[in-house]
Amino acid sequence: MNSWFVDNAPSQNHLNNQWFYYRIGNGLAMPINTISAAVVNNPDSQTLEAVYANAQFSLTVSYVLTGGGTGTGNADIREAINVLNTSGAPLNFHLFQYSDFNLLGTPGGDSVVIGNAFDSVIQWDGATGIAETAAQPPANRAEAALAFTTLNNLNTIPGYDLNNNIGPLSGDVTWSFQWDSVIGSGLSLDVFKDKQMAITPVPEPTAISMLAVALGAAGFLRRRR
Repeated sequence: MNSWFVDNAPSQNHLNNQWFYYRIGNGLAMPINTISAAVVNNPDSQTLEAVYANAQFSLTVSYVLTGGGTGTGNADIREAINVLNTSGAPLNFHLFQYSDFNLLGTPGGDSVVIGNAFDSVIQWDGATGIAETAAQPPANRAEAALAFTTLNNLNTIPGYDLNNNIGPLSGDVTWSFQWDSVIGSGLSLDVFKDKQMAITPVPEPTAISMLAVALGAAGFLRRRR
């Protein structure tokens, strides 16, 4: 995923790169599109589902995009990831989400902080911000870093685990989450997340307040579970 335009602002692509990587055991993390070619389903104009599968497991990523209406400066992407172990043995599986947002279409000048429970994050540039909550389950590890430190480590260091630096950090920032699970034969790992983008030109504290909303929403969902 490499573009996110909000509210008919064609000069402002807020997303440089978000993608998912996986590792089995202590091997090297690989992008999920190396599992297989994607089988893509578009049930409607707002929904996309991509399935990758090999002899050991299948991985499905589902996106639902919604907006707050013209002129609101708000948009939302809900994401669901399912990893199904189709082999006859337990699978020591590690799922990574790498996110490199360039808010307002510029790579620098952003700030990021990750929630202490690894269940939320906010990145902001002035009054523009994006908040993500991991409704189920919280990540096992997380990392805030400058581009492209985390991505290089995932691509070159076997067994690399995120370093749990939660920030705050400013500059050309990135953020990542890591879920670790031993998935039994025939069982699955499910991750549900939600991203909220706000580009409405309002005073900067609104971006900060998004973090409080994100943290509160994550806590509420955990209490409901």
